[in-house]
Amino acid sequence: MFFDSQNKINSFENPIDYIEEHIYKFGIDLFRDSPNLLTLNFRGQWRNYKVIFSWDEYNQIISVSSHFDINKKEKISKNIYSLVSIVNEKVNLGYFHFCSKVKTVFFKYQVSVKGFDFLNQEQVEDLLNVVTKECDKYFPAFYLYFFKKQDPEYVLSASLIETYGEA
Repeated sequence: MFFDSQNKINSFENPIDYIEEHIYKFGIDLFRDSPNLLTLNFRGQWRNYKVIFSWDEYNQIISVSSHFDINKKEKISKNIYSLVSIVNEKVNLGYFHFCSKVKTVFFKYQVSVKGFDFLNQEQVEDLLNVVTKECDKYFPAFYLYFFKKQDPEYVLSASLIETYGEA
């Protein structure tokens, strides 16, 4: 693999190879689960996130997902779906979903690369940045919901502080 003069990765066959090589340069712990799956632990603002990159060769889609390593063994109110819905209205890219089987929240983001024959370093960084930015922003809301009060409006108002202007 090599980069051309425009910092583009050439020979677009399996982008997971290129993502792995680029992320490896940052010294991030990663594990290649299969040719089309890469798992890494990435330090976010609130905690480490397990981020998974997967490649769907048939549809030419790169999926990036992460889950919050928070779950509650006790019953979780159905209000979690309201919280996820409200949060998803605010998310710029991707979406959150609650998995009732493992009782935790996941974030997923997908990018179609159909028609492209390259992937550049900035795109790889953007894939990782989107996941960590959204997870960092909404982790406090989900954490409060799981461990303090199962009221979507309360946890959002308590955890999200919107800033306007400059200080």
